[in-house]
Amino acid sequence: GLILLPFALIFKEPDLGSAIVLLPTGLAMMLVAGTPPRYLARLAGCVGILASLFLVDVLFAPQGWQVKLEDYQRDRLLVYFGRDFTAFAPPNATPAELDRLRERQRDRSHNVRQASISVGSGGLLGKGWRHGTQNALGFLPRAVAHNDFIFSVIAEESGFVGSVTVLTLYAVVLFTGLRMAGQARDRLGKVLAVGVVTLLFSQVFINIGMNIRIMPETGVPLPLLSY
Repeated sequence: GLILLPFALIFKEPDLGSAIVLLPTGLAMMLVAGTPPRYLARLAGCVGILASLFLVDVLFAPQGWQVKLEDYQRDRLLVYFGRDFTAFAPPNATPAELDRLRERQRDRSHNVRQASISVGSGGLLGKGWRHGTQNALGFLPRAVAHNDFIFSVIAEESGFVGSVTVLTLYAVVLFTGLRMAGQARDRLGKVLAVGVVTLLFSQVFINIGMNIRIMPETGVPLPLLSY
């Protein structure tokens, strides 16, 4: 219940990405606090079933039967799962309407497509400081290059070596937090440390996953790096 209240309020804003990171954070804190694993397994199973039903509804349900979402939230999920926007057009849709849906799909997938090009084109050592063409020439939109997609800029300019360096620095922070949790003298300190570490790790995983297309696009920043 304590997790559900802020989750619902943040989801209502709407900020689905920030709401999602509360779920693994809450589960980790409950596990460290002593909640029996079998209860957490049941809870995770229920959440998984609800998430699966939600995705089936978003991806396959006809209009009128779909869960109410913001248009951009639904579009991001459709782009991630590779659904054709024209599949949701009415049966009597005109060619102009179908063209508008295709254009909308191109617009919605533009950021993640350009981020993938940025990451892939960086190579081993990158193109050099401020020499990343996707960023410098504006293919990766300036509005997102310095926040949600900062990792793709780093990957293009400093390559695989720079990307691994960033991941290594995050690993140092995360393992330091876990060590602090293990050294905590009371349960409150341990639960708090684990919660902070899980929150940080969840944001790192979602943001970098979004840049390399293993997670759908969402407005979760990269901690300590996004502008």
